[in-house]
Formats: sequence, structure tokens, C-alpha cells
Amino acid sequence: MKYSVLDVVICPVCHSSLRLQVFEEIRLTEKTDDVGFSIHGESCSHHGTDFRLAAVREANWAECMTHEIMSGVLECECGMWFPIIRGVPRLLPEELRSVVLSYYPEFFEKYQADLPPLGSEEKTQLASALEIQGKKDTIYRFSYEWNEFKDYDDDNFSIGIGPIGDGLFRGKSVLDAGCGAGRHAKEARRHGAREVYAMDLSNSVDAAFENTMSDSGIHVIQGDIFHPPFRKACLDLIYSLYALPHTHDPPSGFHALVPCLNPTGSVVVYLYNSERWLSYKLLGLMRGLTTRLPNPVVRSLAFAVGLVDFVLFIQPYNLLHRFAPIRAVVEKITPSHVKLYASRSFKTCCTDWMDRLFYPYVHYYSREDAVHWLVRENFAESSILTLGNYGLIVRGTGPA
Repeated sequence: MKYSVLDVVICPVCHSSLRLQVFEEIRLTEKTDDVGFSIHGESCSHHGTDFRLAAVREANWAECMTHEIMSGVLECECGMWFPIIRGVPRLLPEELRSVVLSYYPEFFEKYQADLPPLGSEEKTQLASALEIQGKKDTIYRFSYEWNEFKDYDDDNFSIGIGPIGDGLFRGKSVLDAGCGAGRHAKEARRHGAREVYAMDLSNSVDAAFENTMSDSGIHVIQGDIFHPPFRKACLDLIYSLYALPHTHDPPSGFHALVPCLNPTGSVVVYLYNSERWLSYKLLGLMRGLTTRLPNPVVRSLAFAVGLVDFVLFIQPYNLLHRFAPIRAVVEKITPSHVKLYASRSFKTCCTDWMDRLFYPYVHYYSREDAVHWLVRENFAESSILTLGNYGLIVRGTGPA
């Protein structure tokens, strides 16, 4: 975590500013130079200084942008505190901190004397609540997939984000809500984003941090979409690609993110289209079993199903599509998902089958559902782009 992150993050519980205590930090030997002091805007929360003064910028910018805090703690006046582990601030609500405890016990053991005390019942508090348990299952599944497949490199960013105009990313402060291993955050930077906050509920943030550490304009955060740890109106663009439908209540997650946008900001989310209802019913029956199986078993099943899909459907489609006399017939009878994967690799096919079989939640929506989402937020401008019968790209600009 860089010091500049203090300018935008807050306590996800009471929404107050956070105090930083550093245990370990490193000086980056390489950094990108195109971020500039503009990340701070006019002030610096860490130094408490006015960055409009050139002398102040010169004296403090290097520390804020070239030092990486690897271990530490963020404390709030309400009594909540949030560890920084392996370079990532873990800004989760208290009821989810037991997940962090279970994944990183060595951190709590090493810094026990420096950390605020843990609650005596913290590990079991609210564990029986359905929402919390579902989130823990989601953390477990996403953590496995995106640390196991952190080198997944399929270009689905351009599909999920839709048409990219000149102004969508250029010079913007952006939130990637559900960042996985960080691929999309890197794409957002490539398209001109000034800074990207890559947030995920799961421990895939470890892979994301590793994959993006060389870019000083990407900041990885472990956080909850339903309790976003960001100041109001601090972001220019929020996007969530392929992640929101895997939460327990996507409309509420969308609603929780919007206040983080500035008055002219935009949000883009990718939703699964509900038109393929029969396929989704069959997948639902499969998931009734697969979501109860251990991760390695589901991985093996995904490989097997992906192999059948690739050999019996995708490859024959690619072969038959080459023959002009029958091309029109082949196009008409081929399922849309086969066409979608015709230009993708076998690895992508298997990984996406893991998505379908893996997660505790998968939700599907119609255009009418998406319209309700947009109307609720009273955006000045909005649009819904339909991608065949499998996806919806929902955009809103200028929240009320």
C-alpha cells in the first residue's frame, strides 16, 4: 500500500478517516513516471499538507509514491482497525476479519504486540448468518481460483467494458470492483486511467498485488462491495466486470458503489443475461452439487466439461465455419456460447467453466431489471448494451 491511498480510503463501518501505523515498508527501485503528484489532488492526507505548493510536492511526493507499505495497521476513531498484509490493506468489516485471521495467522502472531486487541469472540461472531457465510464461501472460492490461475490472460476486458471512447479512462481515478488477479486494472491503466483502485473481497488480491506491483498507479485493496471503503464522490469511474452477479445481492452492491462516484462520474457493470433460462436451470442443478465439492475436484470437473465443450462443439464449429456453402446453416444452429468461445483458448474455456460451477452465487438479469437499477440511481445519462443472449453492459453517468 502506498501512502497516497490514505487520500481516498475510509473506515467501511463508520466512514471516518484512518490513521496509519507502519510495521514494514520498502522503497521501490522502479516505478511508472506517468502517474505524477496528481494522484493527491490538492492535499496529502499522510503529510497533512497542501500539494498546490511546489516545494511541498517536491519534498513529499517521493515518499508517498515510491514507498510500499508491506505490513501495518489502519485504525479508526470508532475502534475498528484493519491490517495491511503483504502490501494490501484488508478493509473488511469486522465480521469478515476472521477470514483474514485464518489465512494470515503468521502476521497476527508476528505483530501481536503492536496490533490492537482482537475481540474474544471475533472468530465466531455472526458466522452463522447466511449472508456472512456466503461471503466467506465466496472468499474461499475466488481466493483459490485467482491465486491458482493468476496468469490467466484471456482478453475479456474489451467485451465486458463495451465501447471505450477517448474519455472513458483517460486521466480518471478508477475503481475495479472485483479485480481478481488484477488483469483488468492493468488494462484500465493501458487505456489511460490516472490511477486504479483494484478491490476484491477474496485473497485473490495477493495475486493482484504481485501482478501489478511494478505500476505505481495501481493500488490493491481487499474490501467488500457492500461496504466500499472509499470517500464519497472520490472516483471518476467504477467498473465491475463478471463479479457483481456472483455476490449475494447484486442490486444492493450496485447501489452501495454509486455514492463513491463524483457528480459527473460513470459506472459500468457487466451482468449475465437471463434469456438463456433453460441453460441456467441446468447449470443450477449442476452447481447444487459442485459448490459442495472441494476446490481441486471442481477444477478437475471443469477441465473435463471444458474438454467435452471444446472438442465436441467449439472445434467442430471452427472447422465447419470455414466452408462457405454451409456457413449460414452452421451459424443458425450453433449455440451462442460456442460462437463466443470460437476464438478463445482451451485454457480460457476450462477456467470459465470453473466460474460456472464454482461460486456460491450466480444471478441473471433482464434488460428490464437493469433499467430498474439505473432508474433507482437517477443517472443523468444511461445505456444498456445487449451482447447476444448472454450479457448486458449497464452504464450510468452523473448520479443524482
